[in-house]
Amino acid sequence: MTDLFVKSLIDTWQIVPRVLIIMFISLYVSQILIEIGVIKRLEFIGRPLVRLANLPHQAGITLLASFGSVLAGNTMLASLHQEKKINSRQTLLAALLNTTPVYLKETFTYHIPVIIPLLGIKVGLLYFMTFIASGMIRTLFVIIYGRMTLKRDKLQGDSVDPNSADTAVTAKRKFNEVLVMAFTRQKKLFLKISTIFVFTTFFIFMLINNGLIAGLVDYVAPLTKFFKLPPSCAVPVGTYMFSPLVGATSLGAMIKEGILTDLQGITACLLGSLLMLPIFTLKYSLPKYTSIFGVSLGLNILLVSTGLGMFSRAVFLLFFLCIS
Repeated sequence: MTDLFVKSLIDTWQIVPRVLIIMFISLYVSQILIEIGVIKRLEFIGRPLVRLANLPHQAGITLLASFGSVLAGNTMLASLHQEKKINSRQTLLAALLNTTPVYLKETFTYHIPVIIPLLGIKVGLLYFMTFIASGMIRTLFVIIYGRMTLKRDKLQGDSVDPNSADTAVTAKRKFNEVLVMAFTRQKKLFLKISTIFVFTTFFIFMLINNGLIAGLVDYVAPLTKFFKLPPSCAVPVGTYMFSPLVGATSLGAMIKEGILTDLQGITACLLGSLLMLPIFTLKYSLPKYTSIFGVSLGLNILLVSTGLGMFSRAVFLLFFLCIS
């Protein structure tokens, strides 16, 4: 047991410092961009989406709220549904649309500062493009299905204040004030992320060194073989299912060491992401959505949301399989 503990500590130490340095620098720079209003300027994107999808005007308000917090936006949405101001289908589509800000935020807080450096420029950018495409597929689904099944809300054009997204715009601050503010706000987030990352990495290595994750190889190996990946990918892909950050770190190291080609690297990441979605849904999303929207509607939203995410990744996986 002591040898297992020590070996896991050594393995964790070999990965953690480099990743944390990259994360701190990248997250700090990203927070500076947020402080100077880059994300705030993107809020206008949400308004035409509501109109295009024939969603009621209230959905525009919940979408704007979701730029601050998706949980807040969905809570407002659930309240509207409980008050019978919107029906179940409108609620489902609006809840899917409320996740749009996640794609914008994770661009600056996760993919650009963390995933791209871990996977390398080529694979990281390609994986980022598939992430954005996944968000576009989800948005197109809402628009197309909404236009096919919903009647246009005549109040849409007048109900969302065009200046509502600008109420939080602050006066220009000096650059040194921005640097201090970015550090202050990012400090707690970095400590939280780094703590979770360290303990998760150590826990994953405990499972790997104990041989438990190796048991997943029997299930993951056929998939890696189908997608023309080397057998050594099975454990990192299995790890990705439970911890994308640790999985991406392992796969990034394999790419940099030449064990995986760029095409194999992006394929392995997408496969891990595909397998991770159901686990993530059960572990994190299910309690939130069923508590907010109720069991029936919450499950329907999650089934559609998870299904769209898995579908988009499966499409890209098959595309990369065809060109490999």
